Amino acid sequence: MSHRLVATLLSAAVISTIPLSIAHADEGDSPTVAIVNGETITEIERDTQSEQFKARGQNATDEQVVDELVSLELMRQQAIELGLDKSPAMAAEMKIMHARVLANALLTDFTSKIDTSDEALKAEYEKQIALAEAKEFNASHILLEDEEKAKEIIAELDGGADFAEAAKKYSTGPSGPNGGDLGWFDAGSMVPEFSQAVAAMETGKHSTAPVKTQFGFHIIKLVDTRSKEPQPFEALKDQIGNMILRTKVEEYVRTLHDAATIERL
Repeated sequence: MSHRLVATLLSAAVISTIPLSIAHADEGDSPTVAIVNGETITEIERDTQSEQFKARGQNATDEQVVDELVSLELMRQQAIELGLDKSPAMAAEMKIMHARVLANALLTDFTSKIDTSDEALKAEYEKQIALAEAKEFNASHILLEDEEKAKEIIAELDGGADFAEAAKKYSTGPSGPNGGDLGWFDAGSMVPEFSQAVAAMETGKHSTAPVKTQFGFHIIKLVDTRSKEPQPFEALKDQIGNMILRTKVEEYVRTLHDAATIERL
């Protein structure tokens, strides 16, 4: 899993450059690539910085990466000389940056162990398809601001008035000039009250009572229904993978919260 995706799951962008004062952790026997006023810059630091370039969609040679690290080290040293690292605000910022880097490392390690094989993704795909709404609806509606007016129009429709003509005459919605035609849609694309009313209707019939939503009062006519063809697995593969990772990360972070002693003051 990429650093960028993990950062998205954290809902915070990973800092593009790891401060050298943090990166000077134990680096083992990593060879030195530069020495700046006695402070070493190692291959690990260079390679880490190179990955940050790639994450930003930039290409850089090893020499360019080292040049940037040298500049950062010089500025770090100068900032310390000026005492800029002593302010409470800077200490807080460094603490947060450090926490983000380590949190990103933690989630990179955690997500690397999650099964995102084609077999696992296909199983989740089948599960989601089984839960998904299997129908699409073709309907028209007349949108009104006043419930009593809606009831009057329903009475006209009951008496044989043409639905499309009534929509053109009375509807305040954008589909009015087209006879109220909404075309084909699935339940998830409409507000719940509207979708529930449509799903309960008989094809060819109109509402027997106004349907209230946040937009006003609707008189609905269900024109037709059809089976909804699910998108193929390959089209949803990446989306399903990201969903699995996001869900697992959220569960993991929740377990950390549950196991911790947290006092909010």
